Amino acid sequence: MRFGDSMTQFSLGPRLAACASLVRPGAVLLDVGTDHAYLPLYLVSQGICPRAVASDVRKGPLAMASRHIEAAGLSDKIETVCTDGLAGLSDRGGTDVVIAGMGGLLIRDILAAAPFVKNPDVALILQPMKNEDALRAYLLAEGFAVTDERLAAEDGKIYSVLRAVWDGKTRKADALSLLLGAENIEKRAERRELFLLLLRKFETTYRKKTNGMRPDHEEYAEAKAIYDALTALIRETEERI
Repeated sequence: MRFGDSMTQFSLGPRLAACASLVRPGAVLLDVGTDHAYLPLYLVSQGICPRAVASDVRKGPLAMASRHIEAAGLSDKIETVCTDGLAGLSDRGGTDVVIAGMGGLLIRDILAAAPFVKNPDVALILQPMKNEDALRAYLLAEGFAVTDERLAAEDGKIYSVLRAVWDGKTRKADALSLLLGAENIEKRAERRELFLLLLRKFETTYRKKTNGMRPDHEEYAEAKAIYDALTALIRETEERI
């Protein structure tokens, strides 16, 4: 995050910029786990969002967020709320919910505890730090359609960001799509370098996982199949011109 000379210009790192790119113009933002409120500050200062709610369960970062918001002169447009997940935010009029920088299982639990997000007018922008496959499986099973995906590289790490909207239709996906994201696989040619980073991240994970298992372990066959699929996809993607 960088503050401009006027205290009203902000820039985001690649990870949060990817999240911002999926927020709809005119949306009322609910930024869960806002930390220092960098994302709502950017979106409101750029006129993308008319107003926002910056929430966090931690009082320290939220106090810093409040100071940043006040310094930017945006206290009338960005509200800070100390709360756990989406608790108590159903009446804030949020249309776009961002949950970034948390594990996929925690994001899943936050969504499960907030039935108001099952609304076709509400978009979820989610950036899990791990357990991406479990989060995608939950969304598909609960009637959410994944409508867009992004990849971002920052500080030597690769991040997946997705947007999901509820339509009530349950879906299933194969293990590789849950892990990598169906759109990232479909658009791998145009996202080649970022997609290769994503592939290598999970190839390393599953290589270590299979090496640590006996072949007769009940999860070995599934893990080995995913590892083999990842290595094949790496070869295919590397060979593309």
